[in-house]
Amino acid sequence: FALKNINLNRIDITSIGLEDLRSKLTLIPQDAVLFKGSIRDNLDPFKDYTDAECIEALKRVHLPVESEESQTAELSDTGLNASSGGHSETGSLKTKAGVPKLVTLNLETAVSEGGNNFSHGQRQLLSMARALLRKSNVIVTDESTASVDFETDAKIQATVREEFKQSMLITIAHRLRTVTDNDRILVLDAGRVVEFDTPEELLNNPNGVFHGMCKRSGDYEHLLNVLKLSPK
Repeated sequence: FALKNINLNRIDITSIGLEDLRSKLTLIPQDAVLFKGSIRDNLDPFKDYTDAECIEALKRVHLPVESEESQTAELSDTGLNASSGGHSETGSLKTKAGVPKLVTLNLETAVSEGGNNFSHGQRQLLSMARALLRKSNVIVTDESTASVDFETDAKIQATVREEFKQSMLITIAHRLRTVTDNDRILVLDAGRVVEFDTPEELLNNPNGVFHGMCKRSGDYEHLLNVLKLSPK
């Protein structure tokens, strides 16, 4: 089919400038983009928000913050190394037994080029915190919590649903359970649209592509329970 136009809040996106359009969009990619500087530089590069708002965003993505006064957060993830260069350093990561050890993080903690001193999961969480600060009209998430555990993923998904109630949320899913409460699901096969309907209708169709994906995912029973459906 031929796509005539794309409207955002009833405005044809071709009728507005590219910068204005980009300001209304936030992308949370699978490989989060971080640049050299501090945590604060990466959360709020244009200094539009207060320290308290930045700390609150870290809390919202479940990076446990000790207090706004100390502006620190503690992580129990791996992959965070000490780094210097005018910014504060993180503590040791592992015990001698190799067990992850809590380290502290504050808004001035150094971020190396590409965020390489953070684990993949931590970079995703920081990217999510940045999106929470912006509160854009359209949020596109591309497997943005693929590298965190299921419990943390569920908490972050709940936060996203709450924080972005007034936004259009487009999710490129890695875990099928992250899209069960979406309004609509679009299923692609080799770049072609094969299904488009509510999660309930798609999962309730035993001959459907989405139904087959759910059955093979290992989360079939969980998805049925969430959507209050009976097995087919």
